Formats: sequence, C-alpha cells, structure tokens
Amino acid sequence: MITLAFEQDLVPEGERLSEAFVDVVASELGKVDTACPDGVINVKFILEDEMRRLNADYREKNSVTDVLSFAYWSDGLGDGEDLGDVVICYDQAVRQAGGCVRREILMLVVHGILHVFGHDHEVEEEAEVMFGIQDSLVEKLYAIN
Repeated sequence: MITLAFEQDLVPEGERLSEAFVDVVASELGKVDTACPDGVINVKFILEDEMRRLNADYREKNSVTDVLSFAYWSDGLGDGEDLGDVVICYDQAVRQAGGCVRREILMLVVHGILHVFGHDHEVEEEAEVMFGIQDSLVEKLYAIN
C-alpha cells in the first residue's frame, strides 16, 4: 500500500488536500503501478528560492519548475519504506493554475508521483502513456474532491 505524507504548511487552508482525500489519492495511485512496493511517498510544498536551488543542483537548470520528484525504490536507494519525495513549488502552482489552485496542486501531486513510479515524458511515446494516466486520474480524483 502506498502512503502519502503531506507537508502543506505553505498552502492556504482552502486549497489544501484533506487527509481523507490524500488517502483516496494514494489508493488510486497505488492501482497504477502494482510493481511499486508498499511504502511512503513524501510530498512537500516549497517556495521559489528552494525550488530554483533544487532544480539547479539536480537538473542543472537555474530556473523555477513546478514539481521535482526523487525516486528511491526504483533506484535501489532508501530503506525500503521511503519510496521517494515529491516537491512542489507552491508559487509556480498558483501561477499555472488558471483559476483553480486545488486542481493544479492535485495534477502536480499525481505528476510527481508518476515520476516516482518511473514514468517519464521525455520521449513522445512515454509522454502519451504518462499524460494519459495523469489526465485520467486527475479527472477521476477531482470529481471525487
């Protein structure tokens, strides 16, 4: 079973995902990749300066991005319980939201976790698969929320 540990201190109350909804998100995402072992994926919201630093350190891009993922289980790292980390730049999410910050947050959470599962979108065929899963899950989950 996948467990999501959320750190949402930067997110205003009205835009946060409730614990009950986070459990639903984890359950639905757990159905996507049955090869992924049980464990915890940490999701943390950060500010622009920290995201720029992480993006520079890990991707050699001196810019702010919306989400970064760090997969431990698929890389043979971690202690078997921590599957990975997802960091989301709250400021960037707000800019991209087009009026619905909660939906954008949900999309970034799903996107980041799909990366932890090993999905990618650098190649067109892989992008079609990843974004197909992402769009389907976001639509389903947003309707529940």
